[in-house]
Amino acid sequence: MKKAFFGAAALCAAVLAACGGGDRDGIRIGSLSGEFDSLSYALGANIGYGIERDLSDIPFDYDRFDKGMKDGALDRGKVDRDRMMAQLREYFLVKRMPRLSALQARRAEADSIRRASGDTTEVKYGSDASLFASDGERDSISYAFGNNWGYSFRISGAPVQIAWVLEAMKDVREGKARMTEQEKEEYIRYYFLVKLPAENAKASEEWLAEVASRPGVHKTESGLLYRIEKQGDTVIMARGDRDRVSVHYKGMNRKGKVFDASRYADKPAEAQEMLRMRFPDSYDKDEPVEFPLGGVIPGWSEGVKLVGKGGKITLWIPSDLAYGPRGAGRVIGPNEALEFEIEVVDVTPYLDPADTTDMVDAAEIMHSLGSETGMAE
Repeated sequence: MKKAFFGAAALCAAVLAACGGGDRDGIRIGSLSGEFDSLSYALGANIGYGIERDLSDIPFDYDRFDKGMKDGALDRGKVDRDRMMAQLREYFLVKRMPRLSALQARRAEADSIRRASGDTTEVKYGSDASLFASDGERDSISYAFGNNWGYSFRISGAPVQIAWVLEAMKDVREGKARMTEQEKEEYIRYYFLVKLPAENAKASEEWLAEVASRPGVHKTESGLLYRIEKQGDTVIMARGDRDRVSVHYKGMNRKGKVFDASRYADKPAEAQEMLRMRFPDSYDKDEPVEFPLGGVIPGWSEGVKLVGKGGKITLWIPSDLAYGPRGAGRVIGPNEALEFEIEVVDVTPYLDPADTTDMVDAAEIMHSLGSETGMAE
């Protein structure tokens, strides 16, 4: 049961993971009288084929689904997302499976009776009204499910025309899709593995060139751009990749969209939502993040060493010093240059275990000598 729902949900997640957090113009209503939007149609067909394959038993009200998708994509209408997601989880993870099991049992019994009567006709079953307890539940689940898809598109920043997404889904349902499953998969691969990386690389290069001309911005040999906002304590500085730092930070793409942050108020709306759901009593605690510098992207590791404890620095990191052609999940696309605002709260220098052993040995020797001379406590 989980496989059916989250298998379908993963359809879009896998595609949106490559969208990279808003490189292009983002969601548009679009017009079917305009140029055919291959990307939007392929994404819509991807969802349509997935629902047809994994959720064909559910008789969604597609008028409500479509309205929900538009509202979610365009951020219109007042929607309590916490309540809506709780409603979807309850339906797909609690209610649907018992109803589906009962439906399958009834169908199996009907098949058995038919075969016993000598009828060998194979019946192809579709959606069934029993998967919803009432028209009201059908209405609310259809809207919420569509709204969540639209919301996923919106936060991905993908250059999508919702009209073409919905058209593709409708075409799949009616058996007249303009792209076969193989064709939509080939186009999605082409877009996210060839076209988008090339566009990102060019746009990132142009952006970094503009940033380099700003007052106070410097460039290292590696290509890292930085501006020191506050130098901090130059005695207490990270100098090696094994040193640990405690920091507050905010990460943005070249359009200024925040994709990650240490402070709750700076986090993207979807990250705030997740924290509220997982940690309702402590979601807004703004603890700094601590890690060894060798455990982060090269641009971070290099840049944080330029300021000391209490220092603040802004970094503009080329893709080859960040996540490169693979990107990082949904939020950072391939060949994306990034911007970070970083505040170094504390620095803990790495202590070599050998040096620590020598210190212990020396302490034991001094203690022994003290015992002999009466100086030990």
